[in-house]
Amino acid sequence: MTKKETEPTYEEMIAELREIAKQLDDPNTPIEDAVKLHQRGMALIQKCETFLQKAELTITEVPQPSE
Repeated sequence: MTKKETEPTYEEMIAELREIAKQLDDPNTPIEDAVKLHQRGMALIQKCETFLQKAELTITEVPQPSE
């Protein structure tokens, strides 16, 4: 990915993970492809977790309105 390209959105990463899961469930997927899909899926999971951690931090840092 070049600097000009943007990171995929959380929704795009989840959609790709779903597609990977479908391919991994297919018994006709060659083992070599399955290993690559697994590695890609693990990388996407890590990116999703990082995204969610940043979102949680942002939410907890939002100042609460005074009563």
